[in-house]
Amino acid sequence: MNRYRFTKIKKDTTEGFQHRVITEYPIITPKNSDRIYYSKQGERWDNIAYKFYQDTSLWWIIARANNQSESIYTIPGKEYRIPQEKGLIFQEFNELNS
Repeated sequence: MNRYRFTKIKKDTTEGFQHRVITEYPIITPKNSDRIYYSKQGERWDNIAYKFYQDTSLWWIIARANNQSESIYTIPGKEYRIPQEKGLIFQEFNELNS
């Protein structure tokens, strides 16, 4: 899982340094198309992302949709929303980070 997959690198031409630009993530509001998932003991966001999207790097979509950012682990038995409209989320993501 590459956590910097979507992060841009900015180069400072005067000093010759480069640094990563802060990545902005969109607010993901509930939609009727969202699926509901109940997590299991020891499950992480990247595991759930693979289960639903076949891509572990999209963990941030599920975590953001559920206002979770403090831990990589889910709470066992808790209900989580799984957004299905990734295209709209990526569109807003690209607008925020262009």
